[in-house]
Amino acid sequence: MNNALTKIATAQAAAGGRYPRFGRYLLEVEVIRTKEGFKGDSAIAELKVRESEPLSGGETPSRPGETVDYVENLSDQKKGGGGRFKSFLMTLVGADEYEFANPAALKKFFDERQAGTHLLIRCEVFPKQLPAREGHAGKVISGYRWSHVELNNEQLAQAEHARKASKLPALTDALA
Repeated sequence: MNNALTKIATAQAAAGGRYPRFGRYLLEVEVIRTKEGFKGDSAIAELKVRESEPLSGGETPSRPGETVDYVENLSDQKKGGGGRFKSFLMTLVGADEYEFANPAALKKFFDERQAGTHLLIRCEVFPKQLPAREGHAGKVISGYRWSHVELNNEQLAQAEHARKASKLPALTDALA
């Protein structure tokens, strides 16, 4: 049988990748990582949808239980992906920018400590119209509006229990 057909037949079906559809979400961080690829370095947050609701008059959002990805290209400084991912991390832990000015402060989110894993964050994913260029209509991309979630005692206990089950250090140790 044709090798290309075998690859297609054994691949997992993908309907538009794992990007969140337009909507409002409560998300739980599963893992934060970087990846080197042909388009450069990327920062990726894999997020589990805990709650979702559509935007007014919008499409069906990603469902609770699904895993979605928030990805930013870090290699093209003109596009500002590094700053957007930094904002995501700052919002996740409710920190100020000066606390993330040093790469060593960011390392705890990407190394074995996984400081952001099992934390919650709110997000609104909305359509963002890019300007038209060179006679082509501007395409619509996803915009992200992040909001910090202050964990209550029950949510904090759930996060700590999940971190322990994942063999990750306690949040206070991971964030130190």
